[in-house]
Amino acid sequence: MQTLTLTALTLSLALLAGCEPQGPAADVEDHIDEVVQAGFNTEPSPNLPAEARPEPEVIEQQKKQHQQVVEQASQEAENRLADILEATQPAG
Repeated sequence: MQTLTLTALTLSLALLAGCEPQGPAADVEDHIDEVVQAGFNTEPSPNLPAEARPEPEVIEQQKKQHQQVVEQASQEAENRLADILEATQPAG
């Protein structure tokens, strides 16, 4: 019974892993890097008066901090996914 359950679970996971997402959000993951890079490369709004614009050094520092936060969150997500995958692997 246990091997049947394990086989069914493995088959289900394999089928789910091969499924392509559909609908309007199907290609979102393909563009995440583009969106993140575009966010890092934006210039301050030209409509702001000169006194209201942050210094270029401040902008660069904020970009670096933002990039670090994104990289840290990405690493945490990868670690969590690895933990989940490891926990779902059959003991061998």
